[in-house]
Amino acid sequence: MEMTAHKLNTKYSVDGRVWINSDNFSFIGQGKIDLIKKIKEFGSLRKAASEMKMSYRQAWQNIYKMNKLSEKPLVILKRGGKDGGIAEVTEFAENVIIAYKNLQTAFDIFINEQTKNLNV
Repeated sequence: MEMTAHKLNTKYSVDGRVWINSDNFSFIGQGKIDLIKKIKEFGSLRKAASEMKMSYRQAWQNIYKMNKLSEKPLVILKRGGKDGGIAEVTEFAENVIIAYKNLQTAFDIFINEQTKNLNV
């Protein structure tokens, strides 16, 4: 995952990334947000993983860990038959995405201010 550069007419810039922890474990960050969005787009964990160039196992583990750390599931996985399984993004996940986006926006504003005020 790349860090976003916040350069504002200075030689130096302040950088950082946002993620939310739960019980000292990474609950969600931009990569997991992107995975959830792809799952919503395709309705399939396998297709979402492929689109993100990650293994199905890695995608499944990310969803499993997020669901375990969460009060409510973010993605519900249903095994499939001949047409494959279904992955459903929950309303709770939609709320987490909105909260993360708001946090990221506030963080970007903070980083830009810190870069403007950097006296190096």
